[in-house]
Amino acid sequence: PIKGVLPISSSASVQFGKIADAILKGKAGGYPADYKIMIVFNSNYLNAMPDINKIVKALHKLEFIMVMEQFMTPTARFADIILPVCTYMERNDITLGHQTPFYGRQNKIIEPLGESRSQLDICTALAEKLGIPDYNDKTDDQWVQQIASGSEIPDYEQFKKDDIEHNPFRTPSGKIEIFSQLMAGWEDPRLPPIPKWIEPFEMLSDPLAKKYPLQLITPHGKRRALGQFDTLPWLREAMPQIVWLSHTDASGRGIKDNDTVRVFNDRGVLQLAVRLTSRLMPGVVLIESGAWYSPDENGVDHGGNTNVLTSDEPSAGGHFAYNSCLVEVKKS
Repeated sequence: PIKGVLPISSSASVQFGKIADAILKGKAGGYPADYKIMIVFNSNYLNAMPDINKIVKALHKLEFIMVMEQFMTPTARFADIILPVCTYMERNDITLGHQTPFYGRQNKIIEPLGESRSQLDICTALAEKLGIPDYNDKTDDQWVQQIASGSEIPDYEQFKKDDIEHNPFRTPSGKIEIFSQLMAGWEDPRLPPIPKWIEPFEMLSDPLAKKYPLQLITPHGKRRALGQFDTLPWLREAMPQIVWLSHTDASGRGIKDNDTVRVFNDRGVLQLAVRLTSRLMPGVVLIESGAWYSPDENGVDHGGNTNVLTSDEPSAGGHFAYNSCLVEVKKS
């Protein structure tokens, strides 16, 4: 761990994809607490997580939700209070690599606009109101400097201007490891020490495929960065959110190009126009991820967010298995 950065090792922590499940079940479901309040920042949580309809139920169960945001996102619409937070261009910060080892500094360009404040300023002010003493005694820049002091960065003032090279990877050897001795010691067949094929859950070989015979894949598209830019009208016109389906699968369902279709499974339903293609193999349906959730009064999503269909069951490594998802498609 880097000096000044607290590792997450609490027994009260919950795997990110299981937050909705934890809210709904609480202590009775084996989770550390019965949850009453949610504070969301740096995330359009509802839009990005799998199994949106479960999340909606969880949000309705909470007694209070606060969201720090710059936009009226699908998550912000569930908030009791929305606090205007500034952008990364209006504060000093540090970025740390995960898959690749690097440190980067975000230099403030302008002061926060309007009544917006940084996440640190907001939490510091809330701590004072809640009577929490000594919550914070540093500015953004002082925190960045403290974090940097516990790293391989030799000169902080130089770091503010230039890149730092030759950082080791966060592995026992400090190198890229083709074979992981650490993982070998775990002796978990779901987590082999060398990359190999592991049959995922909810795929075409699953008995569930008799009911939902199409594999949904959800790649990133050209016009969005996750959920960012989805609401820009001219981008929506240029590249509308659609369902991609093979001619083979479409003909067997009486679906024609540009028809409106419903894509569904036991978790939810979305409705969009369909585009037929010969570039997609039969048995697979493709919808780009990141579209803003926009349900009607019956809970059918017309925004085209794939997470109304995806499962919150994590992979063996603890990540989201967005593409382990079976669906059916029918003409509306």
